[in-house]
Amino acid sequence: MMILERLLAAVSVLLLSGCMIAPLKKTAFAQRNPWVKKIVGCHTLYGVVLLAAAFVHGILAGNKPGMVTGKLAWMVLLILILLTLFRKKMKTRSWNRIHSGLAAVVCLLVAIHIVYAIVV
Repeated sequence: MMILERLLAAVSVLLLSGCMIAPLKKTAFAQRNPWVKKIVGCHTLYGVVLLAAAFVHGILAGNKPGMVTGKLAWMVLLILILLTLFRKKMKTRSWNRIHSGLAAVVCLLVAIHIVYAIVV
């Protein structure tokens, strides 16, 4: 079980990284390299799979250090994903600010979660 939990942790970090490189889609580098556009184009899928992988990781990790920070990061990620249901009702500029801000909070919480779980 411990191996699966750590594997899911690594997969979660990779998926989060995949989500965070989404702004690269608009760069000249991505326009010249279609493989970059394909990788970055799965942004939504990465987020949903990240939510599921992080959830299972949390269940398998059990009552260990970092449990509170992990739950907090997961809940903010859940809010971020649920807010996509209201995306069409928001102005694009407002949506981009909210989405980017919550994504930054998720990344910060995940970083704190990882450091706390390793140190304690």
